[in-house]
Amino acid sequence: MKSSIIILFLTLSINVIAQVSFDGNGETVDSLNTPNGQNYLTIDPSKKLIAFTEEKGGLPISDSPIFNEQSRPIGLDSWSVFTFQDWLGQKGMTSPIGFTSEGLYYNEVTFDKGMYYGKVKVSSDGVISDVEIPFLKNKSPIQSGCISKDGQYMILSLEANNTRGVEDLYIVKRKSDGSWDRAKNLGFQLNTEFQEITPFLAEDNRTLFFATNRPGGQGSFDLYYTIRQDESWRSWSEPVNLGPQINSTGAETSFGYQDGAEWAYYISSQDSDGYGDVMRVKFKEDIEEDTLTAVETEVVEAVTSETEDGNSIMIKVIDAKTGESLPSEMILGDQKKIGANGLFKIDTLNNLEVEFKSLGYLPKVILLDDQLQPGENEVALSSVAKGSVITLDHVLFHRGTANMIDGSEKELNLVVEVLNDNPKITILLKGHTDNTGDPIKNLQLSEARVKSVKAYIISQGISAFRVRGKGYGGNEPIASNATEETRKLNRRVEFEVLAD
Repeated sequence: MKSSIIILFLTLSINVIAQVSFDGNGETVDSLNTPNGQNYLTIDPSKKLIAFTEEKGGLPISDSPIFNEQSRPIGLDSWSVFTFQDWLGQKGMTSPIGFTSEGLYYNEVTFDKGMYYGKVKVSSDGVISDVEIPFLKNKSPIQSGCISKDGQYMILSLEANNTRGVEDLYIVKRKSDGSWDRAKNLGFQLNTEFQEITPFLAEDNRTLFFATNRPGGQGSFDLYYTIRQDESWRSWSEPVNLGPQINSTGAETSFGYQDGAEWAYYISSQDSDGYGDVMRVKFKEDIEEDTLTAVETEVVEAVTSETEDGNSIMIKVIDAKTGESLPSEMILGDQKKIGANGLFKIDTLNNLEVEFKSLGYLPKVILLDDQLQPGENEVALSSVAKGSVITLDHVLFHRGTANMIDGSEKELNLVVEVLNDNPKITILLKGHTDNTGDPIKNLQLSEARVKSVKAYIISQGISAFRVRGKGYGGNEPIASNATEETRKLNRRVEFEVLAD
């Protein structure tokens, strides 16, 4: 019997402890909010500066990214307010990043010839300049970010070729000559297959706040914070939800504050008069940073075979409905393993995607990362027997459109695969919305989205006679429409197996 390889080494550990608490609940800043909707907020309380994006329903107001700058009251003070434009994906969007001595940094996303292009720019005394970030690529219509108080770091939320989900968080460091390095992913310990957006880096350059729609939140987006553990910018403490004083059943994003200031600011869609409102809350944050200490660390390089103490990582493929084991295949690149009892041993966590499939079931792809725990991990496959209805959780669309978000094709490729493997299967694609808004427009939108999905599947060589489609609007909810948390379950694309 072999055991895992153990390496002992000395590393520098920085012990950082943060305590985040609030005095009361959030309150709206009425002087800033309009029915247009506010989003992507950044602040500089010491200079009484605030900037955010207003959503204009697809109507460009002007060619200038900053279409409004004015003085507005916040509390007893008068602040300078900079307002940016968002055209809801039809032309592009702009969003502020932060105020520095160089000017106001902001994101700009444009749409041209079927592609989105993301940039970073800086506005100083009316002069706009490009910020050169090598190889910067964003495939999403949305780009948000922040810049550190000392101007040495930017954290951007964008969708690149190596994102784990839709938008991931990336670090951009300033080099000694003043130029910017390329954007690097903050790692899959922090980024998930869901969206991580609107980052804010505290003045210690270690405490990071961000919004995400990962499972476990109270609404569509919740605010979290995490602590950077070392200088790699890829090791983070377990993200902590900011809790019900901030997060609601709506969407909370764009948290920001300044050391010593009384108030923290953020965006919430809960009970807002538009897509989002500017909120503020009394805030306390205490950070204690220890000196560097040498710590003896144990690293498991790889598990080479099953051990007596159960430390091997195993994956069991099961039927999603019955829980029974399935004879299945595990495919990694051009390598294939057969598991007659549905059980596979993972030799190394290499952050590569691996596919599991079983005849008569929709395949599933997972990532071999540290979310897999020693012992038995389950992968549940859904049957494609006649009458089965399967929700495509990762087929996503840009808001209010039938345009699929890049990455949706990954799950649709699995549908194509199961249709190729089971040539007698025919399916009915179903598009659903929640019940908010105009019912007729919801029905039209759901039908348009079904057509987009059907067109993609047919483009991959599947006969159009095997794929039908229908939009249902908000007529077939699977959950209550009373809260955002349950409404989002009703916004879905699924397929029903008509014949097998």
